[in-house]
Amino acid sequence: MKIKKAHIDGFGKWHDQDFDFTANPQIIYGPNEAGKTTLMAFLVSILFGFADGRGKNRFAQYIPKTTSSYGGSLLVEINGHDYVIKRQRGRNGGKVSVTDSQGRQGGEQELEQLLGPMDRSLYQALFSFGQRDLTAVDELNRDEWQQHLQQLGAVGSAQWDQLINQYQKQADHLYKPRGRKWPLNQDLHQYANLTDKINQARGKFHRYQDLQADLKTNKAKLRQAQAELQKQQPLLQKLEHLQQLWPVYHEWQSSHQTRPLANYLTDQQVTMAQELQVREKELRRQQQVYQQRLARIDHQPPQATKHSPQSIPELQRLKEQVVELQAEEALQHRQQTQANQWQQELTAIKTRYHHPLPAPLTSQEKAELARLLNVQPLSRANTNQSNGDLSRTAMIGIVGGFVLFIIGLLANATFITAIGAIAAFATVMYLYYQRQGNHPTSVTTDSQAIMAFGQKHGLQDFPPDQWLLIQGDLQQNAELAAQLQTAKQDQQRYDHQLAIFNQQLPPALQNLTLAAVRTKLDDLLEQGQQARQDIQVNTREKATIANNLAQLNQDYNKIHQQKLAIYQQAGVHDDNQFTQYLANRSVAQSQALASDAYGQQLTAEDRQALAAYANSDELMTALAKARHQLDQLNLTISHTHEEIQKGKVEIDSLVKDGTLSNLEQERANLAAKIWREVQEWLRYQLAIQWVNKALAGASADRYPAIIRQAEQYFALLTDHRYSQIDLTADEIKVVRRDQEVFLVEELSQGTAEQLYIALRLGFVTVMSDQANFPVIIDDGFVNFDNVRRQRMLALLEKIAEKNQVIYFTADDRIKDLDVKILDLQALKRE
Repeated sequence: MKIKKAHIDGFGKWHDQDFDFTANPQIIYGPNEAGKTTLMAFLVSILFGFADGRGKNRFAQYIPKTTSSYGGSLLVEINGHDYVIKRQRGRNGGKVSVTDSQGRQGGEQELEQLLGPMDRSLYQALFSFGQRDLTAVDELNRDEWQQHLQQLGAVGSAQWDQLINQYQKQADHLYKPRGRKWPLNQDLHQYANLTDKINQARGKFHRYQDLQADLKTNKAKLRQAQAELQKQQPLLQKLEHLQQLWPVYHEWQSSHQTRPLANYLTDQQVTMAQELQVREKELRRQQQVYQQRLARIDHQPPQATKHSPQSIPELQRLKEQVVELQAEEALQHRQQTQANQWQQELTAIKTRYHHPLPAPLTSQEKAELARLLNVQPLSRANTNQSNGDLSRTAMIGIVGGFVLFIIGLLANATFITAIGAIAAFATVMYLYYQRQGNHPTSVTTDSQAIMAFGQKHGLQDFPPDQWLLIQGDLQQNAELAAQLQTAKQDQQRYDHQLAIFNQQLPPALQNLTLAAVRTKLDDLLEQGQQARQDIQVNTREKATIANNLAQLNQDYNKIHQQKLAIYQQAGVHDDNQFTQYLANRSVAQSQALASDAYGQQLTAEDRQALAAYANSDELMTALAKARHQLDQLNLTISHTHEEIQKGKVEIDSLVKDGTLSNLEQERANLAAKIWREVQEWLRYQLAIQWVNKALAGASADRYPAIIRQAEQYFALLTDHRYSQIDLTADEIKVVRRDQEVFLVEELSQGTAEQLYIALRLGFVTVMSDQANFPVIIDDGFVNFDNVRRQRMLALLEKIAEKNQVIYFTADDRIKDLDVKILDLQALKRE
């Protein structure tokens, strides 16, 4: 078996996580709390079931806290075929499913067929170990190794072990050497007590001679039956032994009769062909990757002109214009603010007057107006002197109208201003017409000149005496109007420039603000520069890919020819035919191995004895007959025992003391019961001894091979300082190069751990033909220095030739060695 991939739906701290175990040996690094133990527990749990959560297993379930999913799947390779083993939450270790490469699905029964005799406890005892096991190396004993060897070294040993356990339980329910509550223990204790009481009560024993002859006869009959029983028991044991071996004998007959012919290719040639297949597929994959990359490069459009068709110089020119327009935009914003102020001032001036405002007078025109206005008052003064003072009523009217006029201007009230102006004007016109007849000719002439001046310069709508006073407002009005006109022209010029600029932009940018346009232009310029760089990079990459493709084509043709050369030796022409050839070859090899394995478990004597029976029914008939005869003998012995005890009771009853008679009868009954219990207990013990001897004989040839292999590994790990391993019945010894002998307890911790690893890996190597499972090591080399660790890694690579090796470690010094590792800490960051 080889674990190729693992997917964890939810298990402890891992959820929705994939792992690849294609490397062999696979070294997995992670500091404490990185999830190493969780991942190792997941691998074992998928194969053998989740912990039930009871007792000491309540913390071994690894139920996730962040997801409801619990379980996952393994992609494993077994005998060249891929299987997906998936296990999810459920009863009795979880719900399991097995899917082969053809899509066929199965359940727990199919998984048991794939695992064979391997279960969780046996796997952890043989193929999985860690630092905790190494620290207990001084507790190793030969019996544990012998038991593991028996479980894998003999066909059907799992069922035999179950039978041993069953016999042992049944025997323990009858008797234990140090027990008190078991039936036989209690009966023996009671029998001793009764014997003591009988010896005390027996003072006289009369009149028993008449029954001694019958007692003697029964004892002779008992001895004869017991002798016959001893003859029949070996025959029954032999028949039971043959009955246990019959399935093995039947399989040996089938495989021996259909033994295949020799193979055309050696294992080395097959391995070479498979390696060439893998390399050919990898080269083809690399070719496809390069060709796909070339296609993507050829069809990849430049990134620069997705949004704008302009060239980079044109984009640069537009960017310069937008910068200038942004500056002009800021200027126009400030000027618009000033124009708003000017417009407010202009509105305020126009609001003071109720007539259109004329253009302001020039300096000469102002001088002329002042001259005209100066003449008129002098004439009026002379007139007034000649005609006397104005009437008091006229003065009140003029002053009142003027005051209302001023109040209206200050309060910005048009109605009051108009009333004041009309009142003052009406009073003046009244006085004018009243005194018109008294004015001289010069006065009339000046008034006409003033009116003509007002008509000429648009001042006729205003009182003449205000013409000079309003010149300041007229001048400011003209200047504000001129400034507003200039601002309007500037705005029109800016709008025209902006319209022309927008026409030059792509349609997608025409409705954006200048700031947004500038940002977009910067993006387009940057994309253009990036496109140039991408084109250069793609050109260089295409040249590199072309060179790599040429080299790959050469390598592919060379490997393809080498593969075809091996195919020709096997008589095949393509991969499909070679796959079929390997399947036929594997079947032939399996038949040969099965025949050898079954043959090793059958001695020549066993085969000869089994050949005497045509079928299993004939053997079962002989076995049933022998059992029946043995039961009859046991019945005769039991009945004879009862007769003897009855005779003794009858003899003892002649004693006058009735107490002795009752005790003898009670002891006689108890003795018969003890005899039956002893017979049953001995039957179980003899069966256990026979099964153990059978298992030991089936695996005896493996044990020396394991020790020899372990000695080689131990010598490699210790740089040949130790050359021999001696396993006695009670302890383990090692022999140093100078022939000095050491117990395990006398070795340093590091050397003792190396011995333990050598024994475990020697066991795995020798038994790989019977049970080939991944070897999982959890932080097994903490006490090793760099030199020992290098040797250990070299040994793991050697073991990886036959078994998959997965090594978990939290020692960051592993990164200093030239090995490929899977970093769980880096995997979590991703």
